[in-house]
Amino acid sequence: MNMIDKSHRPAPPTPTARKDDPINVDFEDRAKRLLREAMDAKGLTVAELTERLKGIGVTMSVGGVANKISRGGFSAAFFLMCMDAISSDSSLLRS
Repeated sequence: MNMIDKSHRPAPPTPTARKDDPINVDFEDRAKRLLREAMDAKGLTVAELTERLKGIGVTMSVGGVANKISRGGFSAAFFLMCMDAISSDSSLLRS
């Protein structure tokens, strides 16, 4: 194996914030919109969603859930937990 001398190694790429990438902004907005639409369809408030999340074992404050939804940069796992908590027929979301 050929080792590259540290002085000849190329510099690593300059890190950029994930939030700055327009594709991320678009998908985060879509995820936030889908979640809010699902809540609206069931007539749920953030406080009610938080209670439903507690029912499936997710302990978060109302403010924490509201902040995640507001930012839109939540994980797929959080999105699926919310959809499961919102849905009365969540069999499609469970494996």
